[in-house]
Amino acid sequence: MRPDGHGTVNAGKRGSPSRLGTAAASLCLAFGLLSCSSAPVKDSPALLTPQTPLIWPSPPEPAKISYISAITRPADIGANQGFFKKLSEFILGADNDDIVKPYGVAVDGLGRLIVADTALRRVHVYDIKKKDYFFMDKPGKEEFLTPIAAAIDSENRVFVTDSGAGKVFVFSSKGKYVKSFKAGSRPTGIAINRAAGLVYVSDTASHTVNIYTLDGKLTGSFGKLGVLEGEFNYPVDLTVDRDGMLYVVDSMNFRVQIFDKDGRFNSSFGRHGDGTGDFGRPKGIAVDRDGNIYVADALFDAVQIFDRQGNFLLNFGSIGKTAGRFWLPSGLFVDDGNKIYVGDSYNSRVQVFEYLGEGS
Repeated sequence: MRPDGHGTVNAGKRGSPSRLGTAAASLCLAFGLLSCSSAPVKDSPALLTPQTPLIWPSPPEPAKISYISAITRPADIGANQGFFKKLSEFILGADNDDIVKPYGVAVDGLGRLIVADTALRRVHVYDIKKKDYFFMDKPGKEEFLTPIAAAIDSENRVFVTDSGAGKVFVFSSKGKYVKSFKAGSRPTGIAINRAAGLVYVSDTASHTVNIYTLDGKLTGSFGKLGVLEGEFNYPVDLTVDRDGMLYVVDSMNFRVQIFDKDGRFNSSFGRHGDGTGDFGRPKGIAVDRDGNIYVADALFDAVQIFDRQGNFLLNFGSIGKTAGRFWLPSGLFVDDGNKIYVGDSYNSRVQVFEYLGEGS
């Protein structure tokens, strides 16, 4: 597998010495954890014109993934400025509503795309259906320090982890600040089991996952530093599937661990390497309606797809700036319509794809 999903991985794709990649990833996680700089990406002339349509895998194999669009600014969804917004910008100067460095992405029950922007310290809300946009950047009397990830409850309230503040901030469906609660020393990933009313937050620096009620009451915690089942080495992103199973990206153990709703270990898959199905720097995770598991890998600049048992199926993307390519992909979300949203961090955008289903 190459990271673009069209062949076999070339160990020299991102620089041949895999040990250097491992060392760099370790330093990023240990000291920067979520923001590690990289040299500017320049697409070669051969990569500037992507295939049309953009699909994976390449023909003659049946298409499973297709590229839809990219979102960088409100205008990309057709959001128009109102009269008073235009007047305010004319008098006071234009605000920058462009995405700067997206990490976590989510879609609420109204079909709105939620994007946590760590550099702009803002949570963008794109109502694609209504062609509307607003943002959240003032949680009460506080300000975001490092908003990382977002999750949505059954009332379309938005729960945002802030690793700098050590808190989870909660907003109403209309973007009004509701409350906050302490969530460990460095909360990053977040997922909500709506049926059980449970909020899971990874405390990356403490190598644990904490369990809260929707009111922010701590009800349990599991994990510690280690390599055994149920132990972690810098856990980051989380997701919950339709059956209520919790998936944890155990980043520096280069694996995904799966637990029941109470934090009891179920299974795991993954290993470090640069071959098919291996992990280099795993981040975002999501599960589609067929139970396929998606993992964004910031070292390979690709999204890998696995079946329920953790067997590799397919990947898409490679390093670059054009459509369908990534530069340090981060958060992932798959909505009920099997649209795939990928936070393309250093390309300052969210790319949207579609899973075409088993019957494609």
